[in-house]
Amino acid sequence: MKTMLKLAATTMLATLALAAPAQAKETPPPAAAPKPFTLPQLTDFTLPNGMKVTLAQHGNVPKVTILATIRTGNIDDGGNVWLADLTGGVMQKGAGGKDASQLAELAAGMGGSLSLSTGVDSSSAVIDVLADSAPAAIGLLADLLQRPDFKPEELEKVRADMLRNLAIARSTPGSQAAEAFAAALYPGHPYGMVFPTAAQLQGYTLDEVKAFHAANFGAARSHLYVVGRFDQATMRVAIEKAFGGWAAGNAPTQLPAPAAPPAKVTLIDRTGAPQSVVLIGRPVAKPGEAIDIKASSTLLGGYFSSRITRNIREDKGYTYSPRASLSEQVQGASWTEEAAITSEATGPAITEIFKEIRRMQDSQPTPAEVQGIKNYMNGNFVLGLSSRNGLAGSLASLDVLGLGANYLNTYVGKVSALTAADFEAAAKRELGVDGMNVVIVGPLDSVRPQLATVPEIAAKLPK
Repeated sequence: MKTMLKLAATTMLATLALAAPAQAKETPPPAAAPKPFTLPQLTDFTLPNGMKVTLAQHGNVPKVTILATIRTGNIDDGGNVWLADLTGGVMQKGAGGKDASQLAELAAGMGGSLSLSTGVDSSSAVIDVLADSAPAAIGLLADLLQRPDFKPEELEKVRADMLRNLAIARSTPGSQAAEAFAAALYPGHPYGMVFPTAAQLQGYTLDEVKAFHAANFGAARSHLYVVGRFDQATMRVAIEKAFGGWAAGNAPTQLPAPAAPPAKVTLIDRTGAPQSVVLIGRPVAKPGEAIDIKASSTLLGGYFSSRITRNIREDKGYTYSPRASLSEQVQGASWTEEAAITSEATGPAITEIFKEIRRMQDSQPTPAEVQGIKNYMNGNFVLGLSSRNGLAGSLASLDVLGLGANYLNTYVGKVSALTAADFEAAAKRELGVDGMNVVIVGPLDSVRPQLATVPEIAAKLPK
C-alpha cells in the first residue's frame, strides 16, 4: 500500500512539474574572491638526536593526527627494487613485542588505526586518535618505527602478498606503460625502477630487511607532526620520552636524477586489445617552484572540463577518462597525459593531444578559463587543508620537497595573481613537444600504421 501511495505521489509531482510554465535560467552570481589561507600557529623543535617535531592546534574536535615522515623509501633501494616496500610491510606485522592484531587492537582502543606506507623519497607512519589517547599513540608509533619484531614467518606472508601484487601489476597495460615511462625519464635511477623481477623479490632475506631498516630508519631522517586539539606540554613530554632515545642514524640519501635523455617512443604489443594505453610526457620544473605550470597543466588536462578531456572524450569519444598529472619528487618533476584510447582511434587521439599542447603554447586562454582554473585550484587547496590529516600530510610533503610551511600561506595569493600570459608562458617553457616521451601499450598491428601519420612522433618510432 505504501509503495502504491508513494508511486501515485511521485506521478502527481511529475505531472505538476510538466504543467508548470518554464522559467528562464538565472545567471549564477559571480564567484567570491578567494580568502587567503593562514596556517595555524606552528610550534617547531628538534630533539637532541636530530628528530624534528611540528605541533599545530587545528580544528575544534578533540582528536589528534600523529604523522611521522622518514626520509627513506625506494630512493634507498639501489638495485634491490621494492626492498623498502618489503621492509615497511614486515614492520607492520609486529613491533615492540606486539603482533599485527595487537597493534590494531591497541590503536582501535584509542579511537583510530595505525598504518605505514612506503613512497619513493619518504615513508610515513600515521595514527589518528582521540586527544586523551595521543600520548599512548605516540608510544605505539615509536614502537613501530624503532622496534619492529621482524619475525621470519611474517616476512614470508608479506612476500607472498607482494608476489601476487607484482604478478597482477605486470599483467595490466597501465602498469606496463608506467614502468616503461619511468624508465624513459629516469634511466638507471631508482625513480625509473618501478617493479622488481619475481626472482628479485623472492630472493630478499630477513637479514637484508633488517639491514635496510638499520641503515635508513633513524631520528636524523625523521619529522613528527601532531595536528589537532591537544595539551601541548603533555604532548612534548610524550614525544621526548618515546623518541628521545632513538639513534640519529644516517642523513637522508642524496641521489640526483640523471639529465633527461633524448625523448623516445616506446611501443609494447598487446595483441587483440580493444584499446591502447597511452602516456605522453616529459620532465618539467618543480611545480612548487613554478606554480604557473600547475595551472597550465590543470587547464590542459588536469580536471574534468580540461581542454584535452573536452576534445578527445566529450567531442570525439576516443576515450573515457584522460587525465594530465604533475609528479613532483625530491630530485625532479614530470608532466604526463594518460589515456586508455579505443585502438582504432589511437593515432587520431594522440594527434589531438599534441594539437591541444600546441594551442596552449600559441595562444592565451580566455578570461573565463583563467578564472575557472584559479577558483578550482584555490578551492581544492583550501578544502585539502581543512582536515587534520590534510594539514599534516601537506606539511610533511612540503618539508620533504624542501619548500617549507610558508608555501601554504602564499599559495592562494600566487594562484590568484596568475594571468593568461602566465599560462601560455608556462606551456612554452615546460611542455615543448620535441621533448615528449610517448609510451603505447596496445595492438600494434593496427596501431603502428596510425602513428606514422602523427608528425610529432613519426620520426621517433622504433624500427
